[in-house]
Amino acid sequence: MSKIRRKPLITILLLLSCIISGAIFVATPPYTPKFLNISSGIDSLLTDHFEQHLIPSTSVRKYNIEVDSTFTRTVYRVAVPPTFSKTMFHFELHQNLLRYNIESPARVIFPERDMNIYIYDNNTILSTIRLITTEPKILD
Repeated sequence: MSKIRRKPLITILLLLSCIISGAIFVATPPYTPKFLNISSGIDSLLTDHFEQHLIPSTSVRKYNIEVDSTFTRTVYRVAVPPTFSKTMFHFELHQNLLRYNIESPARVIFPERDMNIYIYDNNTILSTIRLITTEPKILD
């Protein structure tokens, strides 16, 4: 094919791709983040997440740490068996929290393989989830 025939073909393809891109841009709804009532919203979201992962309420201990005179941070200490997938728990929690523009980085503590998940918004840690591995129970 000569250069003369290629120019109209390339021009038509570029025009077609611009039209398709514009149609996709117009048809896509704008992103609007969901907002969460920070104190009660995160608490209920975490409670639901614990239930989804079949963590009994007796395995969850919740307490508050006073950061300063105006702010307290909630810490959840969750006892989980060695077979519990902490990574999957964190991944699914992270996906749920991203809908509200809340970050949730985690740190694994070795050699215990415990995991601390930090839930924070606007550079402030709101809550900490400590997934503590329990010793396997020996059946008699």
